[in-house]
Amino acid sequence: VRPVAIRWARITCALKNKRGDMARFLLSNLSGEAKPGRLLALMGPSGSGKTTLLNVLAGQLAASPSLHLSGFLYVNGQPMSQGGYKIAYVRQEDIFFSQLTVRETLSLAAELQLPDTMSPERKEKYVNDLLFRLGLVNSADSIVGDAKVRGISGGEKKRLSLACELIASPSVIFADEPTTGLDAFQAEKVMETLRQLAEDGHTVICSIHQPRGSVYSKFDDIVLLSEGEVVYMGPAKEEPLKYFASLGYQCPDHENPAEFLADLISTDYSSAESVQSSQKRIENLIDEFTNKVLITEFNSPVTQSEGSEFSTKLAQKSTRKQRRGWWRQFRLLFKRAWMQAFRDGPTNKVRARMSVASAIIFGSVFWRMGKTQTSIQDRMGLLQVEYLESMEHTHSDI
Repeated sequence: VRPVAIRWARITCALKNKRGDMARFLLSNLSGEAKPGRLLALMGPSGSGKTTLLNVLAGQLAASPSLHLSGFLYVNGQPMSQGGYKIAYVRQEDIFFSQLTVRETLSLAAELQLPDTMSPERKEKYVNDLLFRLGLVNSADSIVGDAKVRGISGGEKKRLSLACELIASPSVIFADEPTTGLDAFQAEKVMETLRQLAEDGHTVICSIHQPRGSVYSKFDDIVLLSEGEVVYMGPAKEEPLKYFASLGYQCPDHENPAEFLADLISTDYSSAESVQSSQKRIENLIDEFTNKVLITEFNSPVTQSEGSEFSTKLAQKSTRKQRRGWWRQFRLLFKRAWMQAFRDGPTNKVRARMSVASAIIFGSVFWRMGKTQTSIQDRMGLLQVEYLESMEHTHSDI
């Protein structure tokens, strides 16, 4: 794995109104750094900007007529425009074909991403290594499943998402709220997997809302965000507690540090007075950290020419992938769709009954029709209806 350190400075992201003016700031003058071999967590309440920052760093957002995006991004000390890097982006929702097994899902992803020159034996070994590395060996031959079909657990689906993204050997792994929807045990296993990936040399950045204490202890660094601004950034575990204690906010004994930090940077809407006091507290915390950051290296001067490349080159460089032949892609994707459709027994039975019922109904209506102009138009309408039904079934499979 190629070590990659990412540093960002003065990142500002805002929504524009119809006149082109900035109407709402999503991120305001953010600076920070993610280092290889360390797990960085972006924490904050809903609407704090953690997913927006994650998407900006991953190249998932770009400037547009309705979105202002500015700032500076560096990879291993060099401007982003001078070199890209491989990334993995694990989204909050896990989208898989329910009838495929874990091994088949990973094998097809490997066929699509690995070079054509790699032998089938090497690809199979690569897939088996990933299954072992992500703890999916015991469920390798189980179907993935969905809301209707029982399959692997939510935690195993999240680790399968990680495995599919790791095929390309990325230097940086982005994960958008990887513990959402998981129970405590599965959430801890997923975070332990991310922790292990960081120890293997990857740069791991994840957004998370309010983790348990056991999950919080796995973070190396954290960025606390509130209303699009940084409240704290630095080492995790005890360091933020010491920092806020120096400002007069002491974490009570036997309280989950993550819950204490989340409450500290969240607005309390229980009453009008609590809203006002909590917002003033957050503003003071932001000002305190901003003053602290002014003397750090994160706001070191950069030239305008370097920063101008940010919005135009970020998404292109970070997400570039090696292209495959279109016929090979079509063949693999068709194979995947066919496997899904062929194995979906209950759905196939329903479709068979619907086809028989449609044949009986249409057959009785159009039985022994004449050869007039009107009857010919009726036949054309029947063919059109049948075509639309077949296309609907095809799209549902894909």
